[in-house]
Amino acid sequence: MEEKKYIRFINSDYKTLFHLPDGGRIRITYPDGRQLDRVCRFNDSHHTVIGGDLYHICEFAERMERIGAKYEPLDYIKEPEFYPKCFIVTTEYTKGADYYLIDETETHAFAFAPKGVEKGKRYCVLEQHLTGDSFNGDPFKLRTPVQWGGSLREIRPQDWGFNMAKIKAVTQKPKKRTGPKR
Repeated sequence: MEEKKYIRFINSDYKTLFHLPDGGRIRITYPDGRQLDRVCRFNDSHHTVIGGDLYHICEFAERMERIGAKYEPLDYIKEPEFYPKCFIVTTEYTKGADYYLIDETETHAFAFAPKGVEKGKRYCVLEQHLTGDSFNGDPFKLRTPVQWGGSLREIRPQDWGFNMAKIKAVTQKPKKRTGPKR
């Protein structure tokens, strides 16, 4: 089986902004409001082909910053296993499940457990607290559950400032067509 490839998009300081699946699309918005959608292909961990042109990931970021353009993903990585695991403390009364951090804001995170979870606890909003230094010198984030839900409608991630398109891409299965094939 072929290994899945993901494209990393960064800013000029090498801070990761988002990842895109190979063949995914980005939308570039220019200062005049003009928008272009471009297909992106994985070349290697530091190079990608965007709309037919090969870029080093930092070269692309610098070029976009220089002209004042913004870029955002139109497609998202759908495999929950791509996202970092979030460990939520369990008790003798709760079952442990693998939660994945799908989206974050400065103060909160959204986690999703695709299987092995109690009823009503498939989705979780966590409050993030920066604590002491971790092994690599970056602040460690302690995350405390503040809301649980069994459905997106129940937990309302959009009210917390999360990216609903990304969350739906990861957590919702595509609807099956019921009509005739064309």
